[in-house]
Amino acid sequence: MTELTAGDELAGRYVLREQLGQGGFGVVWRADDTERGRPVALKHPYYGGNAPDDLVDKYFERELSVLEDIREAGGHPNIMAYYGREAGFGMPFLVVELIEGDELGEMVREEDPITDPDEVREIGVGICDAISFLHDHDIIYRDLKPDNIMIDRRREPKLIDFTTAKGFVPEQGAPEFTSGSASNADGSDGDSTVPGEFKPPELNRGSEQRQGPWSDVYSIGKILCFIQVGWVPDDDGVSPSAFGVDGAEYLDEIIETATQHDRADRYPNASVLKRALEDRDATMPSQASLTWLGRDQRWTISPGDTIGRRSEDGPRPSIMLEDDRHRALSAVHCRFDLDDRGDWIVIDTSLNGTYISKHDERSWRYLLSEAGQERQRRAGESIPDDLETAARLEDGDTIALVSPSYPERFYVQFNHHTE
Repeated sequence: MTELTAGDELAGRYVLREQLGQGGFGVVWRADDTERGRPVALKHPYYGGNAPDDLVDKYFERELSVLEDIREAGGHPNIMAYYGREAGFGMPFLVVELIEGDELGEMVREEDPITDPDEVREIGVGICDAISFLHDHDIIYRDLKPDNIMIDRRREPKLIDFTTAKGFVPEQGAPEFTSGSASNADGSDGDSTVPGEFKPPELNRGSEQRQGPWSDVYSIGKILCFIQVGWVPDDDGVSPSAFGVDGAEYLDEIIETATQHDRADRYPNASVLKRALEDRDATMPSQASLTWLGRDQRWTISPGDTIGRRSEDGPRPSIMLEDDRHRALSAVHCRFDLDDRGDWIVIDTSLNGTYISKHDERSWRYLLSEAGQERQRRAGESIPDDLETAARLEDGDTIALVSPSYPERFYVQFNHHTE
């Protein structure tokens, strides 16, 4: 491996300009893409730190894999864009979006907290939207803290550094460089590198609460408190006004709800938290119910809740079902939400599809995500021109996951009115 200096050229098109940062696993350079005529960021493994080289390589490849998954899913405006992979100087490189701006944590610590309620709200909306996108595509971020969020020149937040993120790849135990010991079946131990003050209580060793989408809600709430106050305590139920911030009352209420110790008292997922911020209203959303037909089991759901397969590692859907034998159920199979009119809809996020029947279970409407449609095209299968990813729900509708004829009969009945 060659020691890099400004002016070096990679792959005949990238000219290195300056080193932007160095972490435990990677080094980032600003560079010019002479072929596209744009600035980019180049990231290569950092072999001079405390971590062994094979571990550095492992997590570099993991970040590459997750970024490729995000790009294949269409990318997201609040997530750092991935352009490709190169090799040179005896090591691999990631070519990613150069975000002109500052790390959120550094900006708040070195300058001033952000006190404009509208700006705080917009930052929160962007983070929620990015996290919901990742969950819908079977990716967990696992490192949600201010230092991994950039604020660009348009004052938009962008998630960066996917070293600790993970797509749906079942593994035993916790990452080698995270705190804690091997994770248990519900992921409540040793599955996070988030600092203590941003870490949800269910990620602490010995917690009896299950990790899920509500865990990210807690971290986002702590971040929204941090950017208004300048720091945040390792405590639950926090609000900026308790530290002398004269801000918007609705933000105080939303942050206090998001950071409750018990997950049942928080917003259930990032989509619901996003809606609360957009509406400037801390009120919990309307709910519906799902009944697992033939199993005498019922769940209460909120907009943004998901249903999918229980897994050793990967996204934690709101409702987890066992599918160990056939494994055709996706980790996050479908999501429930409200449309612009306030009507309930189901959105397929799987590779195998979701079916809707209007009461009689004789005729079924097939839904399939964009990723599932693309996989079928690659396999040479025909895709109907009118195939959709979402459908409106009515009381009594039956939802079949994977297929009405799937050996595991994941049939649930939707009902808007809960007890």
